[in-house]
Amino acid sequence: MNLSRSTWSIIRGIYDIVHMALWVLVAAWVAVFINSIPRIPEALATAERQRALEISKENKFYCEKWGMRANSHEYVICTMDLNEIRAKVEKRIAEDSAF
Repeated sequence: MNLSRSTWSIIRGIYDIVHMALWVLVAAWVAVFINSIPRIPEALATAERQRALEISKENKFYCEKWGMRANSHEYVICTMDLNEIRAKVEKRIAEDSAF
């Protein structure tokens, strides 16, 4: 292409600005990522507590639906059975997703 020297100068200037802006974005992303690393274990623990609470509520719902009073021996057996069923289903899903 036969572009004038001033046109090439403008193109080079735009290229340099875009190049620098991309590096600034990369640096900002790295800074945000590094800043979030200490919160990962806390977030995982919160998610685990939330999941345990949800499972407990589900167990309570089904065991009481089937006529077992909370904290009775039958209720404890019921929650153990539900946890066993849940573990088997999760194992099957993990095995199926391995393929």
